[in-house]
Amino acid sequence: MSVYHTPSPSSATSSPLSIDIPQRKCVICLRPAYSNNYGVLTCDACKMFFRRIVILKKDYKCKYDGRCAHVAKSPMVKCKGCRYQQCLDAGMSFQPTFLELTNEKDLDISVTIGNLVFLDTRKSRIMKTQFTDDNLSLEQIVDTRRMKMKSRTINKYISPQDWTFLALYTTVDLLLNLDFMEKLSTPDKLILLRHSASKCALLGGAMRTYLDKKDRMTTVDGQDIYPKEMRALLGFQQGADQFLDRVRSLLISKLAELDVTTEECILISAIIFCDPAVFYDQDNPNAQQIVSAQQQNFTSALSQYCLLMYHRNGPSRLTNLLSLCPIIQKNFEDLQYLTMVFRLAVKGMKFKKIEQELI
Repeated sequence: MSVYHTPSPSSATSSPLSIDIPQRKCVICLRPAYSNNYGVLTCDACKMFFRRIVILKKDYKCKYDGRCAHVAKSPMVKCKGCRYQQCLDAGMSFQPTFLELTNEKDLDISVTIGNLVFLDTRKSRIMKTQFTDDNLSLEQIVDTRRMKMKSRTINKYISPQDWTFLALYTTVDLLLNLDFMEKLSTPDKLILLRHSASKCALLGGAMRTYLDKKDRMTTVDGQDIYPKEMRALLGFQQGADQFLDRVRSLLISKLAELDVTTEECILISAIIFCDPAVFYDQDNPNAQQIVSAQQQNFTSALSQYCLLMYHRNGPSRLTNLLSLCPIIQKNFEDLQYLTMVFRLAVKGMKFKKIEQELI
């Protein structure tokens, strides 16, 4: 006798392996729906419809003044304007990313920001995984374009001072890879880097700390950016604790207040770096023009980004973001003061060459 048999219909329906999927309907068009999209149970068609309207910023109007479903005597909304309004009324919400908002008309700004994001991502990866024992001057770095990096083991200890060196070097490397730098001579590159590279590194460190959800500046591995010796040096001074707290948290608190995005941060950094004022007392109008034009390009990119992401609030958003520049300058001046005090008080402390040149 065969050991196999065909189950009866009744036994099949009662099998514990059978799954009874409840029939659900899209709250917009009443078609079958299987998942929540942008916070609401909808079909894929309504999901893509809503997404497309938001990204393309379309403004559809109902020719029946919002009564097209009543006129058609059907629960199925035919009008795009009413369909979109129904999506909003149901609670659908979609905040597109910058790249989703860009289109062919925005190709230049998309490329500009995309290149900066790529360089910033590369910088972050190097900070987290590599190190170098090289000690090149800034001019040597500009000429050779790189130090010999090596993989860092998990157990390798890196002091706050060495983290500062690594942050400066990776920032310089990023800035040297900006396209317009190829148009400048070595002396002009050095002028720019000596003036602004540290400020860019400071902003990058503050942004990394903010994204790590910390309210005080730390190294990549979580150490206080200032060694114990520095805190001890200022311990006897009135208001020393408040001063150190300000240096470690002022910029981060402002980034948090404005909820700055990565794209905004790297554009602000690029604007700060491209400061044509550093060439005013130099007999080199060509370099000044190149840097000035690039600063205008980055500022324009930030302005367009704000308009795309914040619409009519874009201009005020741009103003708020640019207000970070004097805060970064003040934070950098405080950092310079602390570094000077530390160098004068702690004898025998050795600093890498680019630390001595840039801070």
